[in-house]
Amino acid sequence: MVRLLRLSAPVGLALDLGCGTGMSTRAVKSIAAQVVAVDASRPMLEQADPSPGVAYIQAQAERVPVRGNVVGLVVVAAAFHWFDQAAVLAEVARVLQPGGAFVTYTDFFSGNLRRAAACTEWLAETYRGRFPAPARRSHFDQRAAEAAGLGFVGHERLGHDVPMTAAGLTEYLMSQSNATSAIGAGRVSHEELRRWLMDEIGSRLPGSSVMAEFTGDVWCCRKQMP
Repeated sequence: MVRLLRLSAPVGLALDLGCGTGMSTRAVKSIAAQVVAVDASRPMLEQADPSPGVAYIQAQAERVPVRGNVVGLVVVAAAFHWFDQAAVLAEVARVLQPGGAFVTYTDFFSGNLRRAAACTEWLAETYRGRFPAPARRSHFDQRAAEAAGLGFVGHERLGHDVPMTAAGLTEYLMSQSNATSAIGAGRVSHEELRRWLMDEIGSRLPGSSVMAEFTGDVWCCRKQMP
């Protein structure tokens, strides 16, 4: 983010939309004097660690309680695909100072487990066939951002591997929307799904752990000057 935007000094005020438990907020705080972190979920906010210079607020990303033209940086980490993107882009343009930056980035499991072809195939065909992801808007619409007054600066794709045991991969999958939406709809219980995942994954991993491939994208924009 710093490199793509060529930030030479910390911004005064940053806004973290869809902050969740504050993981992205802590990173943003390293490049901002103050951060307003917003999430619609009260239980998520209650898990965030208090930090000097950070205010956690329960609100929708489409309507944040922040005055216009006062924010130097708006960040959305792994949440933009759940938003009404046109409404959020308009709100971002409203709160940003002229020349202020907007960054949205993702980090997600690609579904590829290195040197574990049987488990990778099972994830793609059996698991995702039985527990599909709910509808989301995964593509960042550059034209919509520009229509809102946010000039495109740059995009970069990133990747890294995470070592996971069968238990670790099970818990990670349990946290994904594929699982939580199925549990919430009553299609399967929490413990039933956990047991099934452990049995299925454990029987397919070639060893005690595997490298899970994660990929992500970073998109950067700036509010156009008047």
